[in-house]
Amino acid sequence: MAWIMVSLAISLALTWFLGWYGIIPAIAIFIGISYYMRKRAMARMGMGGGGGFGGMLGGGSGGINYVCIACGHRFKGGACPRCGSKMRRVDF
Repeated sequence: MAWIMVSLAISLALTWFLGWYGIIPAIAIFIGISYYMRKRAMARMGMGGGGGFGGMLGGGSGGINYVCIACGHRFKGGACPRCGSKMRRVDF
């Protein structure tokens, strides 16, 4: 909420001093602040606040791992390769 108020104050100041030509830098500042806040929030959640939109487009972790409920083996895929059971739970 605070970043919206800061962005609004900057855009009003730019529009006051530059007239209608201040709307272009105001939009750029709004997008920049939004990008910065998203990057900071993603880093805080441990999703790697790296550049681009990697966390949103599936460029995050290496995939989903499963743990077999019957034997406890950790694997990727449909059935447990050790015992053949399809009973599994997700392991993040």
